[in-house]
Parts: sequence; structure tokens; C-alpha cells
Amino acid sequence: MGTEQKEAAQIENRETVSPLVSIVVLAYNHLDYTRQCIESIYRYTSHIDFELITINNGSSDGTEEYFNSLPNQKKISFPENIGVCKAFNCGFKIAEGKYTMNVSNDVVVTAHWLDNLLNCFESDPKIGMVVPVCDASCNYQQINLPCQSMEEMQRIAERYNVSNPDLWEERLKMTVYAAIYRTEILKVLGGFDEDFNPGCYDDDAICFSIRRMGYKTILAKDTFVHHFGARTFNAEYEKDKNLAIRNKGLFFVKFGVDAYIAGLIDFNVLNVLDYGSKNEVSILGIGGSFGTTVLQLKNVCKSHGCKDVELYYLSERSNNMTELKTICRECVQGPAEDVQLYFGGRQYDYIVLESESAALHNREGLFTILYGLLKPGGQLVCTAAGPEVLYETMGIFYRLGADFRKQINDYYYLSFVRPEHPSGGETLLQPADGLF
Repeated sequence: MGTEQKEAAQIENRETVSPLVSIVVLAYNHLDYTRQCIESIYRYTSHIDFELITINNGSSDGTEEYFNSLPNQKKISFPENIGVCKAFNCGFKIAEGKYTMNVSNDVVVTAHWLDNLLNCFESDPKIGMVVPVCDASCNYQQINLPCQSMEEMQRIAERYNVSNPDLWEERLKMTVYAAIYRTEILKVLGGFDEDFNPGCYDDDAICFSIRRMGYKTILAKDTFVHHFGARTFNAEYEKDKNLAIRNKGLFFVKFGVDAYIAGLIDFNVLNVLDYGSKNEVSILGIGGSFGTTVLQLKNVCKSHGCKDVELYYLSERSNNMTELKTICRECVQGPAEDVQLYFGGRQYDYIVLESESAALHNREGLFTILYGLLKPGGQLVCTAAGPEVLYETMGIFYRLGADFRKQINDYYYLSFVRPEHPSGGETLLQPADGLF
């Protein structure tokens, strides 16, 4: 018996008791990818107490026979494809682990992958879901390792996969090519929402549902797995050209949110700011977003060594409050001009004014209040949609004594700093001529 077969047999013996993790692998044809997936799980997870649950979703290429040859006890096989959501849920129902994973058959796992994901989970009882990064994904989950072969990928991934809490990012939504959940949460939810079957927006839905239960959804950027990329699910798009449009509308009906808009991160805001390591950081957002950008600002601060980062948000809209409450220490609905009333009791390291500056009724009054809410050394970012607003904004902050720090996109994004030790005579940088 070869090494892999011995490891698989040892794992099978452990499946007679309740395992730590239930790993559910779903396959619809593509046996070549499925073999790589299963072999990698046995190779890089044999030291962890897990049970393997395999699901053949109507394959016709020998997948069922391959799954039947494996030593795991729990096998499900359907004569025809019943859809991703329904099929995975059948596996979730028989999962007995403390944690349950869904793994697509076009994923190849790597050294330390599950160790790292479990480290993240065990760090906080309020974490409900964790997803590793990969090399084929949307939702800002993709990284590309410099490799030319699967063997080289595994070597680089082993060096990359070092557990690091500073790289655990809280996210509003994620793609779930490989995701681990608290089993008790999956049992309450019933798994994926089968109204989205065969799939598409089902991953958004489970993320939103878990957060609305009071749990965090985490992207573990310290953990890389290889993803060939939608090899199984592409067939569903081919069969139903309207699937994405229909399920996008269904998501809005269920959650009152445009999932695409809610997930957008404005990296211009992140790039116009400076970062350092502090024990405590306070971030105040003002505007009408779902908080995705300020949440990513929190993640960036953590990656720079900040340990205690708190979010606050003054929303000018009502339809984003449900999501803001899942990520903020405090959030209030009201006009931007009421910021002193709601959030004047503390000072902030970062203030992100997401409201369009040109639409503000009293820019000087609001900017004066916001400047007063900055800690010494604190930064404020705002926008200037045209030369008139730009020069007015620059003049206001100049009179307040702020330092102009950075600009992006021809001064559309501006950042200012409240000096830690004001000199009283510093000259504010002026915008160059000919920008508009």
C-alpha cells in the first residue's frame, strides 16, 4: 500500500468518531481536476481529524467510480445534475464535524491550508466563515504566485502559507470556491439558499446571511489554494444564459441590496492615505455606501500592525444600515452636517468623506467640524469634482492649518493631515495649473 493510501486509511479509521472538520467535495465531470483535488486533500490534510464527503452530481466520465474507490464512508451520487446548491446541501446535512467545508473539485489545496483556516476560526467565536485566497476569483480574493507548474506552485504555497492574524480580512461578501463554516451555523441556515439553485449569487447570499446572524466573514490572506476557475459551474451558465440576471434580481428581493454595488472597494481612497502601526485606530466614514471601503481600510490598518481598529459610520441613506450594523462599532443615519451630534465624543485617525463634495451644502462648516474631529496626525480624505470645489476645499483646509498630503486622479481624491505639532506658518501645497 502506497503512502497516500495509508494516509487515507488512517483518516478513514478516524471517521468512526466525530471529526473536527467535514470536507464536502462536489464534482460534475472533469475527473482530471477531481483527482488532483482529492489527492491534494489527502496529502496536505492527513494530520487533521477530518471526514471526507464526496458528491457525484450526475457525472458521466467515471467520477462516480472514482469516488467509490476512495476509502471515505460518506458518498452521495445523483443520476443527474441537481444543481450546486442542492447538491452541497445534501453533503452538509450529513456532516458531523465542528466545522464544515465546501470545496469545488477544481481546487487544489496546499501545505498548511486547513491549519491556517482553523487558526483563524479558533481565534474568535464570532467568526462564522473563512475563505482562503486563490489564483482565479472575483471579489478581490485573487493573488498570483510566480509559478510555472503545479509542483512549483506547491513549493511556493508552502512558503506563503504562514499563519498571520494581521492578514485576516473581514469582508462583506466572498466567492466560496473553498469555504469553511461553523457547522452549527450551516444547520441553522440549511446550507446554501436553494432558491438560487443551480448557483450564482448563492455565495453572496450565504455571506450576507451569516453576517446578519452576528458573525464575521473572513478572507484569510495568509492561506493560498490553487483554483483552476469555474470548471464545474461554467456548464450551468451555458444551459441558462439568464441565470446571473435572474439571481441578481432574486438577491435584491431577498436582501434589499445590489450585491455588486455593495461589494465595491474604492482603492483610490486607500491609496491616497498613509499608514503606520498603532495599538488603537478609529475610523469614521460619512456617506451612503455599504461600508465596504472603510472596512477595507480597517483591514489595511491591521496589515500594518494595528491591533484594535474600530469603525464608525454616519449614513445619509437608510437602505445600507443593515449591512453597516454588521461591521461597525456604531453607525447612525442622518445628514453629514450632524456628524458632531452623533460622533463628536471622540477623535479619529481616519475620516473618509464618501459624500460627493460638490453636493454638500456647507463645505466650510462641515470641513471645519471634521478637522476638529481628527486626532493630531489624523488624516481626512474627500473628493473634489471640479476646479471650483478643489480650490475652495484647498483654501478651507489651508485656513484650518492642515497639511495637504496626497492627490489621486487629477485631484479628484484629496487627503489632508492635522499636524501633530502645528508650526503656524507652513505653506499648503497648491494644485498645479492645467489639471482641469
